[in-house]
Amino acid sequence: MRELFVYWRLERHDRAAARLAMQQFQASLEAEWPGLVARLYERADDDGSGQATLMETYAREGGLSPGLQADIVALGAQAAGRWCRGPRHVEVFEALPR
Repeated sequence: MRELFVYWRLERHDRAAARLAMQQFQASLEAEWPGLVARLYERADDDGSGQATLMETYAREGGLSPGLQADIVALGAQAAGRWCRGPRHVEVFEALPR
């Protein structure tokens, strides 16, 4: 199953607003794409740079279609745009069988 991982940097003082915006964005995606599971993580360690890292993850039984992946990347960039510092890194992984 294909899963998408998107991570990006932001100023630490913008975390609360950015988290709320991304949670709303992910909830709207889950409503539009039944079966989608979207989660938001924040990097736990502080590197002293004054920045934080958020990671969005997306999974769906049967995998992510190209259309859904395109929506996540494009619409997610818009949702994060106000806070994002630098590129949003998009990585796609395949789960291995147990």
